[in-house]
Amino acid sequence: MRELRCRDLRFDCDGVVRANGEEGVLQRAAEHARDVHHVEQFPPEQVHEIRAQVRDGADGNPAARGA
Repeated sequence: MRELRCRDLRFDCDGVVRANGEEGVLQRAAEHARDVHHVEQFPPEQVHEIRAQVRDGADGNPAARGA
């Protein structure tokens, strides 16, 4: 299970997205960013930073929290 926390990207948000792989995390993160933060798209250089923040996470429900 992999995860990404909004706070790791300097958002004032307790949201955490989880999925089985990095691509799944990035897809869920994009949905969370759009739905919660009203961010439609990240510039390519920021996508690199986002990928760098994806970590191994706890097992559990791979749903977005804080959405």
